[in-house]
Amino acid sequence: MEKVYRAELLLESSCRLGEGPVWCSSTNAIYWVDIEGRTINWYCLDTQIHHFNAISTRVGMVALTNTPYKLLLGLQGSLCWYDVKTSYLELWRPMEAHLTYNRCNDGQIDLKGRLWVGTMQIENQRNEGNLYCISATGEQIHLMSKLGISNGMAWSQDGQYFFFIDSLKRNIRRFEIDEQNALVLTKEKVIYQSRNRDELPDGMCIDANGNLWVAFWGGFRVACIDTRTGDELAEIRLPVPNVTSCNWIGPNFNELIITTAREGLDEHELLTYPMSGHIFRCKVDAQGIETRRFAN
Repeated sequence: MEKVYRAELLLESSCRLGEGPVWCSSTNAIYWVDIEGRTINWYCLDTQIHHFNAISTRVGMVALTNTPYKLLLGLQGSLCWYDVKTSYLELWRPMEAHLTYNRCNDGQIDLKGRLWVGTMQIENQRNEGNLYCISATGEQIHLMSKLGISNGMAWSQDGQYFFFIDSLKRNIRRFEIDEQNALVLTKEKVIYQSRNRDELPDGMCIDANGNLWVAFWGGFRVACIDTRTGDELAEIRLPVPNVTSCNWIGPNFNELIITTAREGLDEHELLTYPMSGHIFRCKVDAQGIETRRFAN
């Protein structure tokens, strides 16, 4: 381990299951979801005001779009547009509506502006989740099945590799992307395997050097992982156990915003770790990349 950082508190949000932060550079606002709290949240860094709106069902992910103040949300059974200014929620397309116990979990935008979104079974993660790629025209490609907890996603900057976390496997896998005829993931390789049974890799982002910054549920940390060797190069330590995801913010993209959760902690643990569910930030000696937008 070359470098150890300590995260600072940004916002006392007390999310049950905070997830999927994205930063909008044009509005200087951070967006994230509280899955079990069933809210979409945003925090304006200029005004330091926290806004949130209730959603009628579990909301697993949020993505920026090319339209200002218009977000794409992945919910239980659907993908929806959300207007930040009016709070209007509009159905775009059903999402595994026939699988009533599945919901959207993590989702990210690839280099071509398409949404990659994973699903998972709500109650016991019985490997009933799937991974899809969806274009702006609504074309849907099924990429993977039998997933436990579909989570972190990232792409190499040349578009050759896709990195993916199914948290129940406790590893990070790398795939080659073949788009010659249809989008296919090939040459699967495990590049990182967690040895700590008390923690699960969760959400992640990638930096300009191709290293992954991975949040660990149960691990009190975010780790920087070399995608070539699997070595842990750096670590961000947090005062809460269930660290869920991270993403780049700031004009120089050298700072991470980190979400956490209260979910899964008993009464004693919540008293021991009272900052659980809050939002944290940390400057690091690395440069990230800007959050991509859905090409709607």
